[in-house]
Amino acid sequence: MAMLDVSAQDKVSILVVDDLASQHVVLRTVLEGPDQEVVTVSSGRQALKAVLQQEFAVILLDVNMPEMDGFETASMLRSYRRTASTPIIFVTAYVDDAEMARGYSLGAVDYISSPVVPEILSAKVRVFVQMYRMNRELLARAAQREELARAEAQRASADQARQRADFLAHVSHLLTRSLDVETTLSRILDTSVPALADAACVYLELDGEPSPRTLLHCGPAVHALIDPRSVQMREIIAPLEQFFVLAKQTVDAGESLVCRGGSNSIFGWTTGNAHRTDAVEFEEVGFHPLLSGAERKAVIAFGVVRRDENHQPAPVVTEFVSRASIALENAFLFSALRDEDRRKNEFLAMLAHELRNPLAPISNAVSVMKSTEPGDAKVMTWATGIIGTQLDHMVRIVDDLLDVSRIARGAVALQRKPLSLRVVLDRAVETSRPHFAARSQTFSCEACPNDLIVEGDVVRLTQVVANLLNNASKFTPPGGRIDLSTSYSDGTAIITVTDDGEGIEPKLLPRVFDLFAQGDSALDRAQGGLGIGLTLARHLTELHGGSIRCWSGGRGRGAKFTVELPASIAADKPAAVADVLPLRRKRDVRVLVVDDSIASTESLKIFLELHGHEVQCAHDGVSALALAKKFVPQVAVLDIGLPGMNGYDVAKVIRADAALKNCMLIALSGYGQDEDRRKSRSAGIDHHLIKPADLTLLIELIAAHVPRGGVGAEGEGRPA
Repeated sequence: MAMLDVSAQDKVSILVVDDLASQHVVLRTVLEGPDQEVVTVSSGRQALKAVLQQEFAVILLDVNMPEMDGFETASMLRSYRRTASTPIIFVTAYVDDAEMARGYSLGAVDYISSPVVPEILSAKVRVFVQMYRMNRELLARAAQREELARAEAQRASADQARQRADFLAHVSHLLTRSLDVETTLSRILDTSVPALADAACVYLELDGEPSPRTLLHCGPAVHALIDPRSVQMREIIAPLEQFFVLAKQTVDAGESLVCRGGSNSIFGWTTGNAHRTDAVEFEEVGFHPLLSGAERKAVIAFGVVRRDENHQPAPVVTEFVSRASIALENAFLFSALRDEDRRKNEFLAMLAHELRNPLAPISNAVSVMKSTEPGDAKVMTWATGIIGTQLDHMVRIVDDLLDVSRIARGAVALQRKPLSLRVVLDRAVETSRPHFAARSQTFSCEACPNDLIVEGDVVRLTQVVANLLNNASKFTPPGGRIDLSTSYSDGTAIITVTDDGEGIEPKLLPRVFDLFAQGDSALDRAQGGLGIGLTLARHLTELHGGSIRCWSGGRGRGAKFTVELPASIAADKPAAVADVLPLRRKRDVRVLVVDDSIASTESLKIFLELHGHEVQCAHDGVSALALAKKFVPQVAVLDIGLPGMNGYDVAKVIRADAALKNCMLIALSGYGQDEDRRKSRSAGIDHHLIKPADLTLLIELIAAHVPRGGVGAEGEGRPA
C-alpha cells in the first residue's frame, strides 16, 4: 500500500514577533535553514494577520511590545482555531514568576531569556518543529487511510450495484423468455428464492374463480427448520389462514405490507388435530401487490427466516416486484389474446358450418328440381318451401352479423317510445315458442301483476328477450323446463329467464356475453346459431340504459339470465314433405342418410330416391347404428356434427361390424378443414364431401361403389 511521504526537506514556517529589527536578524540567523523558514513581524497586529495567511510550527513572541504586548497577542492567537494549539515561546529580557505564570496560563510552552543562547534556542525550537512534522505526517496518513477506506467503500458499493444489476438483468431475461402464465409464475418464485427471501408465495385472484390460487416455493433455510424426521412435512408446507387475511389486505390497499410480529403463523401445515397447525417461524414476511386489475389481482409474499447479507436489499426487492408485475401482466395479456384468437377461429369455423347447413338442402332441392319433369307442381311446391325456409335461416344469420357490426360501430338507431313490457314479452314468446315445441320443453311465463311501461324500441327489446329464450331452449335438453318471469322494484323492470339445462362453467361466466366466446366447441352443433345472441342482448340492453347478468351453479345445473330496464307502472309441428314419385321405379342401392338437419335429410332422401335408390334416414348416431343393423346399407352418408355421438364414432362402429364391412362411408359435413379430413380417414370414412355437396358427384360415387360391392339388384345383401 503506497503511503504519503512527508519528507524532512519539506519546509516548515516559524513566526517571530518582536518590535526590534535587530532581534529579527538574530533569530533568523539562528533558526533559518534548508528545512525551516522564519517569518518576522514587528507587532501583535501583524502577527494576527500572518497566522491567517499561513500555518506555523512554532511562534516566538516578545513580551514587551508597544500597543499590543505579548500577552495580549498570545490571548488573541489562542482564540483563533488555526493557532489554538500552536506552541508559543515567549522571548523576554526579564522574567519574574508572576509574568511567567501569566504566560503559561495563556498557553505558552516555554520562556527564553534575551539575549538568546543560539544552541538552547535552536534545540527547543527543533523539538516543536519535529512534533509539528510528526503531527502533519499523522494527519496525512489518516487522510490517506480515509481516502483508501472511501475508495474501498465505493468499490464495494459498485460491486454490489453491479451484482444487483446483474441479478435484475437475469430476472428480466428469464421472465421475458416465456409468455405462459404458469411458467412465468414458476420463474418468479424460482428467482426470488433464496436471492430475496427464504420462502415466496404468489396469491392470485381471477375473475370467475370461486377461490384464490396460491403457489409456494421454499428454500433450504425453511426446510432446515423442520424436524428431519418429518420429511413429508417439507412437501406440504402451505399458506395458513393468516396468510390469506394479510394477502387480502394487501390487495384491497394496493400497498406493500410487512409483518414482523406474528409472522410465525403465516406458513405451515395442518396436523392430525383439526384445531392445531404447525407453523414455520419467520423473522418477517412482506406482502407486495403484483396485479390490481378488475379481472385479476395478485400479491407476492416474501418470508425471511433471518435477514443477512445473502438477501438482496429492499430497493432490489421493490424493483424485482415491479419487473415481476410487468412480466405477469404481459403473460395474462398474451393468454387473453391467444384465447381471443382461438375463439375467433372457432367462430369462423362455426360460421362456415352454419352457412353450409342451409346451403345443403337448397342445393339438394335444386338438384331435385333439375331431375324432375318440368311443371311438376308437387316438386316445385316442396322445393320452393325448402329453399324459402333455408334462405330465411341464412338471412337471420347475416342479420345477426350485421347487428353486431352496427352495434360495435355505434350505428344502431333506436326508435324509442313508451310501450308496455307485456307487448315485448308476448312477441318474444311467440318467436321462441316453436323452439320449445320442437324440443318438447315445458315453458311457463309469470308476468308482473302491474302493467310496466318501458321507454324503448319494441323490435330491439323483443330481440333481447327472444335471444335469451332461444338460448335457454338451445342448451336445455328435450323435456326440460324454461321459465320467464317479470317483476318491478324501485323504478326498474326485472326480466328473468331460467332453465334447468346444461348450465355454464364458472370460468366461462365472466365471458359469456363476449363476442366469439363459446362454452362448447364440440362437433355437436345440433342447436345451431352463431353464439352471438348473448352479445347482441347485452349491447341492446345497455343501449336502453339497462343491464344484463348471468348466473349458473355450474355444468348441468341450469342458468339464469336477468335483464334490468328503467320502467314505470302504467296508470291504468314442421310441414309434411310432399310425396314425390321417383324418376326410376327400380331401387338400385340401399343408402342410409344420417344428419341432424331434417331439411337436409329429407331433401337428400328425395334426390336419391329420384335416382332409384332405397333410402332410410336417421337424425342421430345411436338411431343410425340401430337402423343400420336392420337396413344393412350399402352406402352411408354421414354428417359429422351429430348430437351425442358424432359421425366419426358412428363410422368406427360401422367399420367394426362384419355385416357392414362392404358399406361405403361418405362424410357430408360443414366441417372441411384438413384436420377434419384426416379424422375422417382415421375413422374409416371413404370420402369426405363439404356441404353443400355436388350431388352429381355423390351419385357417381354410389354408382362406382356398386360393382365393387357386388350388389346390383334389389334385395341383394339383405339379411334373411
